[in-house]
Amino acid sequence: MTFEILVNVIAGVLSLIGAGLFSEVSKQFVPWIFKRNEPEETYSQKLTRLTENLIKSSSEVDSVLTELSQVASDREKTVRKLEMDLRELENREKELKDKVQALENIPIPVAEHFAKLTAAGERRSALRDYALFGAGVVISTIIAIVLQIFGT
Repeated sequence: MTFEILVNVIAGVLSLIGAGLFSEVSKQFVPWIFKRNEPEETYSQKLTRLTENLIKSSSEVDSVLTELSQVASDREKTVRKLEMDLRELENREKELKDKVQALENIPIPVAEHFAKLTAAGERRSALRDYALFGAGVVISTIIAIVLQIFGT
C-alpha cells in the first residue's frame, strides 16, 4: 500500500518534470518547424508602408485636433453664457435689494392699507372665476342635452 503511494508520487513528479521539459523544447523548435518563408520587405516597401502609416496617423491627429478645437469652442461659449447669466442675476439681485430697501422704509400702516386694497381685488377676481366656471358647466350641460335630443 505504501509502495503504491510512493510510486504514484514519483510518477507525479516525473510527469511535472516531463511537462516542463516539453514546454521548453516546444518553445525552441515549434517556431523553427512552422516558420514561414516570407520574403523580407525591401527598403522602398518599408518606406511606402511607413509613409502610409504616417499619413493615416496624421489624418487621425488632425481629426482629434479638430474635435478638441470644437469642444474648446463649445466650452468657451458655455462659459460666456454663464458669465452673462451671472451678471444678469447680479443685476436682478441688486434691483431686488433696492426694492426691499424701499419697502423697509415704508411705514407699516401704509403697507396694511395696500394689502387691504389688493385683497379686495383678489376676492372679486376669485368670485368672477367661480362664476365663469359655473356658467361654463351649465352651458356645456345644456349643449350636451340638446345634442343628445337632436342627435338620436
